[in-house]
Amino acid sequence: MLVSPLRALLVGALVTAGFVGCSSGNSFDSDGGSSNPVVDDSGTPVATGVPCNVQTLLSTYCWSCHGVTPSAPSRLVTYADLTKTSVSNGANTEAEQALARMKSTTSPMPASGPAPSASEIAAFEAWVTGGAAQGASCGGADAGPVDPGDAGPNPYNTPLQCSSNQTWLFFNGLTMRPGDTCINCHTTQKKCTKTACNFSIAGTVYPAAHEPTNCNGITGSTVVITDAKNTTVSLPTNSVGTFTSTAALVAPFTVKVTNGGKTRAMVGKAPSGDCNSCHTATGAQNAPGRIMAP
Repeated sequence: MLVSPLRALLVGALVTAGFVGCSSGNSFDSDGGSSNPVVDDSGTPVATGVPCNVQTLLSTYCWSCHGVTPSAPSRLVTYADLTKTSVSNGANTEAEQALARMKSTTSPMPASGPAPSASEIAAFEAWVTGGAAQGASCGGADAGPVDPGDAGPNPYNTPLQCSSNQTWLFFNGLTMRPGDTCINCHTTQKKCTKTACNFSIAGTVYPAAHEPTNCNGITGSTVVITDAKNTTVSLPTNSVGTFTSTAALVAPFTVKVTNGGKTRAMVGKAPSGDCNSCHTATGAQNAPGRIMAP
């Protein structure tokens, strides 16, 4: 099988977000890797937490400056490195900023040496904008290149469907209108109860990217929200996949979804707690679609 340098570049920011293992079910799974772990200067193994192909891409093009012991201001090794706020641009995560620099025509990165191809950058961008799925630690810089043909299907390239085959039965309460804009609806239409008008967070988790409003989502997931003041709440989904909070939280929010030991993290930060206002059936405001369980 011919391989391209692509498997040498993928991920980061960045996210959102999430699978355990190199064959994790995201858009850029790896079919293998070296048994040699990434190590720090003392020889201690470093668990990167990113998919194998992402790690390979970063190790090939970025780690000479942004490695375990970086000579540059930012480190691009672990999932935490990639998902934190960029030191050079507070509006982006490190992964988002890395992508922006790779695409830049005026100040491209890497500044010297081999550069990723257009197809490699496109694959990295797809990972960043498609949920930045987390992966288990895998091989080190010698893990080898990856073939984009092995990357697996784009999880957002799916038809409109109601996966559960169950829809809202017109009962009110926390199981009403899954997928709809809970906060906006109760506020603008004055359908307020004491609880509904106090929501700071509300949304629905689905098994697929494009699910119609009023279709029941998936239970068994937990949505972890960290606000601008580093307050964190963990919100389990109910029987229709909806999660809510009335905690006094301050936007913007860092968000991840966990399910069965797997994680999907949001690439950027959510500007609002009314999650379904962006995560619609088709996606709005740069969201690719519904909030998907990993």
